[in-house]
Amino acid sequence: MKKHRNFLFLFFSIISISGCVQDKAPIRIGTNAWPPCEIWYVAEQQGMFESVPVEIKRFSSWTDNMSSLYKGNIDITHATYFNAVYFHDKGEAGTIILSTDVIQGSDGLVVRSGFIEDSGFNSDRFRGKLVAVEINTDEHFLLKKALDEYGLSEEDVELRSMTSYEASEAFINGEVDAAFVYEPFLTQAAEEGSGNIIWTTKELPGYMIDVLIVRNKVLETRRKDVAQLISAWYDAQDYIRTERGEVFAVMAANEDMPADVFEAFYDGFTFFSPEENVEIFNSKAFRARLEEMNDFLLEHNAITQKAEVSSLYSADIVEELAE
Repeated sequence: MKKHRNFLFLFFSIISISGCVQDKAPIRIGTNAWPPCEIWYVAEQQGMFESVPVEIKRFSSWTDNMSSLYKGNIDITHATYFNAVYFHDKGEAGTIILSTDVIQGSDGLVVRSGFIEDSGFNSDRFRGKLVAVEINTDEHFLLKKALDEYGLSEEDVELRSMTSYEASEAFINGEVDAAFVYEPFLTQAAEEGSGNIIWTTKELPGYMIDVLIVRNKVLETRRKDVAQLISAWYDAQDYIRTERGEVFAVMAANEDMPADVFEAFYDGFTFFSPEENVEIFNSKAFRARLEEMNDFLLEHNAITQKAEVSSLYSADIVEELAE
């Protein structure tokens, strides 16, 4: 009888544990059409998430992706330093846990060729001209930095708020004098609109860096699972490096791009290791940039109060991975 009781106890214990695993909610990862986002699909296909249930949700716009996290509809998303500051008071709190990658020169200012002379860009002639840029975004912040380089302020030009796609189209159609956009719209605007790219983020390293943000509630309750996903992120990058031909064909198809074009695009990214992340998070420059974005957003009434910079990021997981 005792043996039967022990067997039944063991049986129901297994059923209970099994039910708990099955009932564990998937961690929802938000993605967009952007090469680094494809890394998650590789990790999923190769079973690198292991026992952590994951649901990857693809969005058509970065804004929808970001706002979904702060509404609690997804748990992890790709963002930038700027967006981490911008969304800090827009809903549920989130934390930067990884600086994922950077592609230098992917954002920039394209102007009509008429503003270019033998000596370069004529900033005086540019005063009062119409510039397309999405207001209160990374591009708006970077446009201000670009204007500063040429001795201009936002008050010296007329801004029209448009998405990068809309701004590129407006420039090509001759509706605006300049546009601050990201790739591939930047190159497209210059080529099809007979424009000149006069400034890109190559002039401003360390600002336009992609990050992963996790909802605080998820980070607090499922920290081990989140750490496993970050480990899978790096495992997938290793797999991509060794299986380039096979993997790039699949990744390119998801992005609706020819494989060779996607491969060249992907290779333009610099991905940060856990050790590099530790250096970034511990640097004064990192915190100074967040504060600069804080000030910009407050001045433009995009946030109601400045974010406490120290609460925006955590180096705990990357420090463990770097050990």
